[in-house]
Amino acid sequence: MFRKSLKTAVCALAAGTALAACGPVQPGAAAIVGHDRISVSKVDSAANQWAKELPHYPQAGQIVAAAKEAQRQQAGQQAGQQQGPYDPSSPQRSVLYKVIQIRLWDEVAREQHVSTAPGQVDAFIASQGGQQSLDAYVVAQGLPTSYDEDYARSVLIQRTMLQRYGVNPDQPVDQQQGQQVLQRLAGDYANAKRHVGITVNPRFGVFDDQTLSLGPVCPHLSTPDSGTPDAAGEIKCQL
Repeated sequence: MFRKSLKTAVCALAAGTALAACGPVQPGAAAIVGHDRISVSKVDSAANQWAKELPHYPQAGQIVAAAKEAQRQQAGQQAGQQQGPYDPSSPQRSVLYKVIQIRLWDEVAREQHVSTAPGQVDAFIASQGGQQSLDAYVVAQGLPTSYDEDYARSVLIQRTMLQRYGVNPDQPVDQQQGQQVLQRLAGDYANAKRHVGITVNPRFGVFDDQTLSLGPVCPHLSTPDSGTPDAAGEIKCQL
């Protein structure tokens, strides 16, 4: 299965490496990543298409249901699941987060000179169980299948970087070595984030520079200090 082969390459990073926001967002934009504008309409369309596709992938549906239950047990807070959509209660937030991740891994590939030619991506998909396996995995992550190639490319980039750092993504690895390699990979990701620059529409949440994760959507963004770090460095909404 495609998902099984990604446990080292993707799940170890999980949602803990995220994004930073700065500056005002353009009207109609969900986010600006470098020179790329991700529109609200694009995010909404992808989320709607994902909702239509989900019933056709029972295994993906089980992963999404489990992620929703885990979120419910944590008082409705987005918990950064290693499997399933980034925010099970908001398909739009999940789509946006994953799309930005894809863009940042492309930047990692550019900076680290990782080749991701279409033929390489196709060969990787075939080696991991083929198109149907990829379809189910991508839907389980909260994206529609139209993002299959983009998502597979981002995973191929991560796997290539892991191999460059001496880790076989398909084999068990010593815990200490694994942590060191993942720290290097997370550093590559954070550098790409810093170089590209990201601006996010507050409608989709606030990015926490302390935890490097996508925080809550603040209902009263005009309230002073709403969505800003408190004394402990945590972002909370002022209600």
